[in-house]
Amino acid sequence: MKELNTILSTLFLLPSVTYAASDINKSEITVGIGTQYAPQYIGADKYDATVAPYFDWTNGTWFVNSEKGVGITHSFDNGLYLGQALGYTWGRTDDDDSWLQDGSKHLKGMGKIKTALNSTTTMGWWMAPWIGFEGNIIAPLTESQGVLYNIGLNVVLFNDDSDTLTVSTIRNYGDARYNNTWFGVSEKQSANTGFRQFNADWGLTSVDYGINWQHSFSQNWSGYADLRYTTLANRVSHSPVVDKEDYFALTVGAFYTF
Repeated sequence: MKELNTILSTLFLLPSVTYAASDINKSEITVGIGTQYAPQYIGADKYDATVAPYFDWTNGTWFVNSEKGVGITHSFDNGLYLGQALGYTWGRTDDDDSWLQDGSKHLKGMGKIKTALNSTTTMGWWMAPWIGFEGNIIAPLTESQGVLYNIGLNVVLFNDDSDTLTVSTIRNYGDARYNNTWFGVSEKQSANTGFRQFNADWGLTSVDYGINWQHSFSQNWSGYADLRYTTLANRVSHSPVVDKEDYFALTVGAFYTF
């Protein structure tokens, strides 16, 4: 499951648990690499390992990020922050041959979910340096794949000059088109695969629970580890493409910032 860059992006934001950036004009580049052990796609019962690079450039409120795309974010003194980004989703394939896309031969005949350009609107609030909420609306711009909404809670258990330990939970909601894109089985797909037809309603799709740790080795080098547990909601877990309705994902890697 190619969520690796998403986790890297989330992890990289966690040390910034302050009410506002200390230097909004600072330009910074971060590169990294990580490996993830996770299901082949959401709902798969087989796991594989993925290695992926990470890149992030920030200059004041502007950023270019290998997962989130190109965007702008603004933080207020009271802990509130807003963001808008133009990015992409990789989609899903029905074989095992893609490095960038989720997929499995188990889905043969389902067809591909195409890579799509998307828009992500973000609003969050650090109520205190140790607790914060964030919500996102992710809407496709080039493919009719539906809209994903999520809301998350981050709680910093420990934070000092070299280490940050954070737990989090995220609730993901999809409209009917989104849930059917990823979990539905049409009449044609049913004929191609032998899966029974399935229509997914709108609403809660999944809930994620995570714990992650970051360690700064020096001013430039840092490492991280992230463990996540995800459970699928009933409206999608009964889909015939879902072999396992809950799963773990482990990600480890390193950053260099200059």
